[in-house]
Amino acid sequence: MPEYSIPLSPQVPGSVAEEFARLVHYASADIRRFSLVRGQAGEVREILVLTEDETDPAELGRKLNTVVRREVLPRQALPDAAPAEWQSMAVPRPSRIAFADLERAGMVFRAGEGTYGTGGALTDLLSRLEERIRRIAVDAFGAARHSYPALLPTEVLRRAGYFEAFPQFLMSASRFHPDVDAYREFAAGFAEAADKSAFIDSRSEHTGYCLPPTVCYHTFHQFAGREVPPSGAVVTACGKIFRFESHYHRTLERLWDFTMREVVFLGSRETVAGLRRRLMEAVQEWIDRLRLAGHTEVASDPFFSNGATARRVMVQRALKVKYELRMPVVDDRTVAVGSFNIHGTKFGEAFGITLPDGTPAHSGCIGIGLERLAYALLCRHGIDPRDWPEI
Repeated sequence: MPEYSIPLSPQVPGSVAEEFARLVHYASADIRRFSLVRGQAGEVREILVLTEDETDPAELGRKLNTVVRREVLPRQALPDAAPAEWQSMAVPRPSRIAFADLERAGMVFRAGEGTYGTGGALTDLLSRLEERIRRIAVDAFGAARHSYPALLPTEVLRRAGYFEAFPQFLMSASRFHPDVDAYREFAAGFAEAADKSAFIDSRSEHTGYCLPPTVCYHTFHQFAGREVPPSGAVVTACGKIFRFESHYHRTLERLWDFTMREVVFLGSRETVAGLRRRLMEAVQEWIDRLRLAGHTEVASDPFFSNGATARRVMVQRALKVKYELRMPVVDDRTVAVGSFNIHGTKFGEAFGITLPDGTPAHSGCIGIGLERLAYALLCRHGIDPRDWPEI
């Protein structure tokens, strides 16, 4: 692979070097691997980049330095992370497993980069965890159960402001040109095509749909133009979620597609805030019953490429509109297993969802990633179901 040494101007302070490393792969699809070159004070002076093919180092440097200036350096102004607002009763301890143990036990198999299938006891565990969260939503909060399709209209994401906030995650659905000659040409030429991705791209088109990056956008689409009752509305659904990540762990920590059970609530400011608080408490009590280590902390969304990342993150943290439930896995890492969010009237305004007095409805949601939760449980209790707590 060709290697390039890219000087950074300005240099990246050590305090935000980890954030820069997280965003490097988003700078260019040409980047395959990289390493940061640091100075004596920990600052990142340059980056060594390996690419699949020869590329223009000046253009690569422009993109990387754009990420530094627009996305990384503004984060220096952010305050330090606040202490945990809730801590589980279980004390963190080293993981009982390595991910290879799951593979040897037939619990997971790697289908491709960032994609895994499950089997055996893990498949059963995922179902039981999902069912338990559903029961909390339905039995304790009266949530209406819904199911949604695997495709989401692109227009819904535009109305939601997703393109401006999180373009790095977006995945669209395409189809082959609806033409008999195009089908025949594809069938005849694909096997011999040197660049198969380009071959497919030249014969396909956007369908008007994207893969859903979260479940709640389906709910806002469902309620568009409607009035919610005075007591509010609570909806729960489970679905596959798709987010393109710049790189993937060979574990269940960071996946291209994953399963999420969400609870979405609509109503007045007071109703939404109260539902989020009560749902957080219900989930935290459940985590304690599972004897899992974890904590809840104020968090922010991974905004990217909109020129206002630091300001938006600062506002989110100050107003505590997002909490994350984090749990330990392997090698002293923690993962965000769930999030608890309030949105204000953003989606009520965008989708014309109103209260009985005609004002925009407030909204909020919680989302629990089932693969991450199951992985945290396996790291804590091992792969033998006889050692697992009652779900």
